[in-house]
Amino acid sequence: MAATGTLRGVPDRYSFSSPFSHGNDPWFRVGQVDVTTTVAVIGMGILSMFVWAIEGPSRSVSKQLWLVSSDYFNATGVLDGQVWRLVTWPIANQPDFWAILLFAVFYMLGSQLENLMGRRPFMWFLLLLTAVPAVVVTLVELVLTDFVGIAAGLRFIEIGVLVAFAAQYPQARFWPGIPALAMAGIIVAIDYLQILGDRNEYEFVLLTAIVATSLVGMRSFGFAQELSGIPAVRLPAAMTGSAAPRPPSATRSRKRGRGNLSAVPSAPANDPLADMEIDALLDQVAEHGLDSLSKDQRKRLEEHSKRLRKRRES
Repeated sequence: MAATGTLRGVPDRYSFSSPFSHGNDPWFRVGQVDVTTTVAVIGMGILSMFVWAIEGPSRSVSKQLWLVSSDYFNATGVLDGQVWRLVTWPIANQPDFWAILLFAVFYMLGSQLENLMGRRPFMWFLLLLTAVPAVVVTLVELVLTDFVGIAAGLRFIEIGVLVAFAAQYPQARFWPGIPALAMAGIIVAIDYLQILGDRNEYEFVLLTAIVATSLVGMRSFGFAQELSGIPAVRLPAAMTGSAAPRPPSATRSRKRGRGNLSAVPSAPANDPLADMEIDALLDQVAEHGLDSLSKDQRKRLEEHSKRLRKRRES
């Protein structure tokens, strides 16, 4: 399900930061591996597969991570005081081929979003995408009788990341040329059909909360500006970083047209995803000013400017 286009590798470097991350600032390095937020999430998912195999049918560790209703086969859940389940449920993944494919898609899309948002805002975005839907289903469990279900694994979070990617890059092409917005709509629709067929109220509420949190989250972090009908929530600066939208008065005083930004060239035409990323950054500068860019985002623009300047001089 990877987006089409030529994706450049990094010479003499073989690590998880290439070729999709385009220089994401890692939290730390393990050998040649840049541990970004995206890589850390996938790493925990892979580790959980080994735990699944080692613990055996008892699932003594994995079942302590699941988000599960208290009436699910006499299980204990958040309402019994196990609040950690609100954020641990995506970690527990069962080993199979589809899980590996899911990790690959999450890596490709998550790395693009992390590069756009910055590592810290993207980390907070994933935490919101995990915790808010979990809180929603827990609150519904308080209200509705026979509201029973379980959530575990990265599948729902990957859907949220896909929706966020499509909201930011609606015209990005997925194989075989399907726009990202259409692809996200198709996948979400198929999930809803499966859920309705199973009459699974728990997953219906969870999926709805995931999609809503993804869209509102992207708007709240200052992205997906085309979705003007989606509300944005004011988030603390510690979460959004310098990429947070400015108040309307400051925005109007610094707003500029894209024509004034031609000094920063866009990405080469043979890299559509990078080109859309630069376009998004230019739109953000035009809308909120240069100071609205995070350190990573400003570095990305500078790298593109230097790279294209060298091509013209050579």
